[in-house]
Amino acid sequence: MNTQQLKIGDIECAVLREGESDLIAANLSQRYPGVSQAQIDAALAGQKPAGSLNLPYIKSGGLQIIADVGFGHAARPSAGGAEAALSSLGITPADINIVYLTHFHGDHIAGFFNSDGAPVYPNALYVTMQAEWDEWMGRWSASEAETDQQNLSRFGALHDRFGFVADGDEIAPGVSAVDLAGHTLGHSGLLVESAGDRLLHVVDILHQPFQFAHTDWRFSFDSDPERAVATRRKTLQRCADEGILSLFYHLPFPGLGKVIVEDGTFVWIPAA
Repeated sequence: MNTQQLKIGDIECAVLREGESDLIAANLSQRYPGVSQAQIDAALAGQKPAGSLNLPYIKSGGLQIIADVGFGHAARPSAGGAEAALSSLGITPADINIVYLTHFHGDHIAGFFNSDGAPVYPNALYVTMQAEWDEWMGRWSASEAETDQQNLSRFGALHDRFGFVADGDEIAPGVSAVDLAGHTLGHSGLLVESAGDRLLHVVDILHQPFQFAHTDWRFSFDSDPERAVATRRKTLQRCADEGILSLFYHLPFPGLGKVIVEDGTFVWIPAA
């Protein structure tokens, strides 16, 4: 299965299976500063680390939207499943009206360009938070790495095709941006609302299931680790309090389910 289709009220949605990251349990402590490998192993309890790349597709008000683009074939031939998943729904990249970029880490944007350097989604408006754009333009400008300079040039050339939003701004009927800053300075998700139904795409507020119980375990790629911890706790509490269907980018496909609280600890209940 490379898609999971669902409806949020009158809004058609799907989760696209972009691929999997090959994570090794023995190396995970390098990603969680101050957490020992023994703690990681105990938290995994024999389970394989999560590494899915789950991209939401949303159709609302005649607009077709995807949030992030994954690695894409050009960057990682073993990935690139988003395009095939769209194709299975009868959709081509040229049909996409909005590409919403939750943040600019490679596993979310590497598939933005094809091997020739052209946008894979050629007709779309590209949307993100201003803080996210500013962080990465600054980072790439200060870096001499070839990939960073390439990103600076390619994304910079598309600046006029980007729209910048703030928390709560609507990008399509019933689809609004949600500030989730911390993982990056402009890290954000999407809230889909229709006819009393809601879906909250929380993206990378956590990367492994054990962070539900260990919300203070910081991630090495967080731009602002303290803010990331605060955002994780606040967002998980919202998900639990409101009983809202949630989508996590890296949890096992399709990454859909609900958060509850048991004995003071957050618990993940995957959707059936």
